[in-house]
Amino acid sequence: MKEQLKILAETDKENFHIQLRTRVGKKATSILEEKVKGIIVLMPDLVSRIYLYWNRSDNKSKAKKIGGYLLTYLYTPEDLLSTKEWGLFGYLDDAYFVAKIYTQVIDEMNETKGKVAGIDLKYYEKAKYFKKHIRGVIPKEVKKIDDMVEKINNNEQAIFAEVFNR
Repeated sequence: MKEQLKILAETDKENFHIQLRTRVGKKATSILEEKVKGIIVLMPDLVSRIYLYWNRSDNKSKAKKIGGYLLTYLYTPEDLLSTKEWGLFGYLDDAYFVAKIYTQVIDEMNETKGKVAGIDLKYYEKAKYFKKHIRGVIPKEVKKIDDMVEKINNNEQAIFAEVFNR
């Protein structure tokens, strides 16, 4: 998937640029374009890191609790920003969701004095940095994702289906 996203980042440049510019304006586009593409291309690495912690953790961990929802969201073509309709830009909501879950998993590992790999320190900082930029590009979608993740963490699973029905 990582290679496919890299190729898409190269082949869908014009569409991505136009979609981004429509959302944030000309000046911000020049600043944000490569940054938000960066999180999309980083997404498969973060998913594999989440999966690693998922396998290592107990059944009550955030990684286990929300991991299935994350995978469902990623493999649902008609999520908040459809990749069929939006191309590469349609991966921004997916990338935000992945970065959000990843940072929660690493936060939980740190809180429980779990073992965090060195690579995750670098990825963690990147994920936090990229989340901030995505919030500025797709604020409405980010709000829905934040609400959904919070409610899932509070065992309110119905919100997941509601997001797709809005």
